Amino acid sequence: MAIISTSLERFRSYHLQTLFFLFTATFCGFFFLRAIYRITIHPLVKFPGPKIRAISHLPHAFSGVAGRQPYDVRELHRKYGPVVRICPNQLSFITPSAWEDIYGHAANKKLHKYGYFKVRPDAQPMLTSSGDDHTRQRVAFAHGFSQRAINDQESTLTVHVNRLVEKLEHEARRGQNVDISEWMRFIAFDIIGDFTLNTQFECVENRKYHPWVALLMNWFRAVSFVTNANAFGQLTPFIMLFAPIKHLKGMKDHLDMSAQKVRERLAVGEDPNRKDLWTYLLRNKGDKALSLAEMEVNAALLIIAATSPLSDVLCGTIYFLAQNHEIRAKLRKELEELMGLEGRLDMAITARSPYLDAVIKESMRLYAPVPGGARRKTPQEGHNISGIEVPPDTIVTVYQLAAYTLPINFALHDRFIPERWLPADHPERPKETLGDRQDVFQPFGVGPKNCIGKGLSYAEIKLIIARFLLRFDFELVGDGFEIDKQTAYLFRDRPPLNMKLTVVKK
Repeated sequence: MAIISTSLERFRSYHLQTLFFLFTATFCGFFFLRAIYRITIHPLVKFPGPKIRAISHLPHAFSGVAGRQPYDVRELHRKYGPVVRICPNQLSFITPSAWEDIYGHAANKKLHKYGYFKVRPDAQPMLTSSGDDHTRQRVAFAHGFSQRAINDQESTLTVHVNRLVEKLEHEARRGQNVDISEWMRFIAFDIIGDFTLNTQFECVENRKYHPWVALLMNWFRAVSFVTNANAFGQLTPFIMLFAPIKHLKGMKDHLDMSAQKVRERLAVGEDPNRKDLWTYLLRNKGDKALSLAEMEVNAALLIIAATSPLSDVLCGTIYFLAQNHEIRAKLRKELEELMGLEGRLDMAITARSPYLDAVIKESMRLYAPVPGGARRKTPQEGHNISGIEVPPDTIVTVYQLAAYTLPINFALHDRFIPERWLPADHPERPKETLGDRQDVFQPFGVGPKNCIGKGLSYAEIKLIIARFLLRFDFELVGDGFEIDKQTAYLFRDRPPLNMKLTVVKK
C-alpha cells in the first residue's frame, strides 16, 4: 500500500507540474504570437511608432498612471511625425485636418465616443452620452450657455471677482507670498457652484476649500485610472482591484452630493431674483426636458469640467505674464485705453481687447488646459483622417499638448509670443509665425460635441485676468511651477504658483 500511495503522489505531482507547464506555455505562447501579429500583419503595422507600444498597452497605461502621458505622446510625435501608433489599436494625430475628420459634424455620424465609463446606470451626462441622448441634452442646455445667458451672469460674476481682488489686496498688503494656483481654483469653484447649483462654496471668502470641493480633487486621478484600466479589455476587472479606493469613493460622494443639491435647487423653482443654469433648464417641457437623473449627473460633471480647465488657463496666463514684463505692460496699456476716462471695466470692454485675446490663446497653446484628447473609434468601413485611410475599430485622438507645442505646427514653438495670434497683416505679427498652422489650435474642441461652455469660460477668464492685471504688479517666487515638469491626469495636477503681489495705485 505504501508503494501504491507513493506512486500516486508522484503521479499527482507530475500531473500538476505538467498542467502548470502546459498552462504557462500556452499563456506565454499566446502573448508571444499576439506580439508577433501586432508588429507584422496587424492593420496598423504601417503606422510609425515604437515596437513596444505596438505590442502592449502597458507603456501607455503606466505613462497615464504616472501623470506623464501627454508629454510622452509629444515625444513620440517629435520622433515619429504627425501620426503615431501609441498603442496596439490606437493612433494619435496632430494634423489640423484631424480635428474635423475625427470630431467634426460629418465624422460625428460615423465615429463613436470610446473609453467613457457609465457614471450612473440610469443616466449619462451630456459629456459621455451619444446619439439622440446627447443631442437632446445639448439642446436643453444651449439656452443656459447662450450669449444672453452669459450677459445675465455678469453681475454675479462681478461680485465673485470683486471679492477675489479684495482678498488678494489684503494678502498683498500683508507682504505675504500668495499661491495664485490655489486662489484661482477657489474662484473657479465659487463661480461654477453659484451658476450650476446656486450653491455658495465661499472658497475665496474663507480662503480654503469647501469640504465638497476637496472631494473633487480625487475625481481626476480616479477617472484617469479607470480610463487606462479599460484599455485592457477582459483584464480590466483584475486591474481594477488595484484602483485607489479613496479616489473612487470620492467620485461616489461627489455624485451623491450633486444629486442632493439639484433636488434642493429644483424645490426652489424659477428664482425671480436671479438667473442661473437651472432657470433655463426648467423651461424645457415634455420631450425636451431632462430627467431628474440626467440633471443630477450633468451637475456633477459640469462642476468638474468647468473648474479645473478654467483655473488652469488663469494660472497659465498669469504665469506667462509674470515672466514677460513687456507683454504685461502692453496688455495693461491696451486695457486702460479701452476703459477710457470713465475707468469702467466690464465684459464688453474685455471682449473688445484683441491683445487680451491673443495673450490668453498663447497661454492655452503652451499650457493646454486639456493636455490629452477625446477618443473616438473608427467604423467598420474604416475612416479617412488627414488623407490617410485608417482601418476599422481603431481608436483615434488628437493630443492637444503635442499638437500645440511642436515645431511641425508652430514656429518658435517654445516661446510665449501673443503677437502670433494677431492678423497676418498686423505690423507686430512676427514674420516667422505667418506659417503657423493655427487651425490645429482647438482648445474647446470642434463639431457638435465641442465644449458648450466656451463663451462663458472666455468671458470669465478675460474679466478675471484683466482685473488682476490692472490691480496688481506680480513676480514669481521660485521656479516650482515649471510647466513641463507638472503631471497631468484627466486635467493638470498643478503645483503651487507662488507670487509676490504689489497693489497698483489707482
